[in-house]
Amino acid sequence: MSDYKKIVENALKKANNPKTLNEGVVYPEGMSERMHKKLEEDLLNGNHSLGKHPVFPEGDEAMFEEKIMGERFSEVAKRYKRTFDVDSIENRDVMREMMPMVYETIGLETKHRKALCKLAEEMIREEFNMSKDVVEIHAELTTEINMVATKKNPKPMTSEMQFKNHDEMVNAKDEVYRRRFMNAMIQGAAKKCNHMFHMVDDELTDLDPRLPNKYSKMMAAADYMYYIIPEMENGVNGGVVRVQFPTTSNPKAIIYAQAMVFPVLIHELVKGVMELLSAHALPKNKKLGEYVINKADFLAAEPWDMRLGPGLWSRFTNMIEPDDFNLKHHIYSELASLPVREFNVKMREIMAGTKEGKKIIQGIVSEVKTGLQEDEFNDAMNEVNKNSEGSMETNSDGIKSDGGFDFEDLFGNNKDEDSDGDSDGFKFDELF
Repeated sequence: MSDYKKIVENALKKANNPKTLNEGVVYPEGMSERMHKKLEEDLLNGNHSLGKHPVFPEGDEAMFEEKIMGERFSEVAKRYKRTFDVDSIENRDVMREMMPMVYETIGLETKHRKALCKLAEEMIREEFNMSKDVVEIHAELTTEINMVATKKNPKPMTSEMQFKNHDEMVNAKDEVYRRRFMNAMIQGAAKKCNHMFHMVDDELTDLDPRLPNKYSKMMAAADYMYYIIPEMENGVNGGVVRVQFPTTSNPKAIIYAQAMVFPVLIHELVKGVMELLSAHALPKNKKLGEYVINKADFLAAEPWDMRLGPGLWSRFTNMIEPDDFNLKHHIYSELASLPVREFNVKMREIMAGTKEGKKIIQGIVSEVKTGLQEDEFNDAMNEVNKNSEGSMETNSDGIKSDGGFDFEDLFGNNKDEDSDGDSDGFKFDELF
């Protein structure tokens, strides 16, 4: 009887101990920090915007999303401790000190905003090998973030769309899931890049020696807060990005980004470029595209994209060989262009880190390299033509090919007939 009493006491003790609330989330030994209980519960029950996603691999004791979110939480906690030189994190201190840090940083940046915006654009163009001939960038540091035409619905919208048959309905559901996954990948890539400011520490120090340290502390705290505050969608808008896709009248894509501080500006610019590279993943049928956007893009999803996205992006990039890492954005765009069911199958292998996933990546890398070699040959021939004729060889839109992303190929000419016979096809500029 005494043994039974001890068993019950131990069970009750564990039940009341927040450190063992959810055995599915694995924390490193000796780490006292924990995610908010509600986030652990939502993960356990699949009550989040990526719950029961068809891309997530199965077969492990812990759910995939629990694993990658636990890994990410451990990463941001370690960075916070290292940046603030502390052995443990007091959540109240993080929340109390965050906004004063932001305002102090804004004050330091005020007289350097123009130089910082130029620096951010240069970094993004170098990261994505993106010329001004292809994408126009408007970057602004401001405390007056313009949210006009960017408001999203709090929850997924209901739709009255009528489908031809059940298979079309299932396909639409798959497209919504893919858009949800791509949104998380976009945020994940941006989160992984918003610490890029370390690459220009010398330039930042020349502007103000205090900036690099302020940025490090501010972003370490911001990353950590997503795991201790469940309702982050109700917070202050620190930045925004709007993307104008190429049209027949204007073959350039345009990215408009605003942010309160430099690292967030980088984050928003990366989101803008990743949105362009994700364009293949949207249906060309306008009605279906609107249906997918209304179902997949909503405010409550964004904090979860921030929490899970970096882990998803890391799973993807970890499958790329170091020598091919500079091709990651090309590989991502090729995956986005796959039919949705093929996308789900291949991306699941990549997320699972299997040998098959590695083989899929290697196959895409081979195709990308072949394409780039063809681009280099065409560029060389254009150069010959230029030298022989005294004029620059251009494509049909008058844009010089520079070996970067070709948005004419990426977006097509919008003349493909959709399933309803609408010859206009899907217009990205209208949707966004």
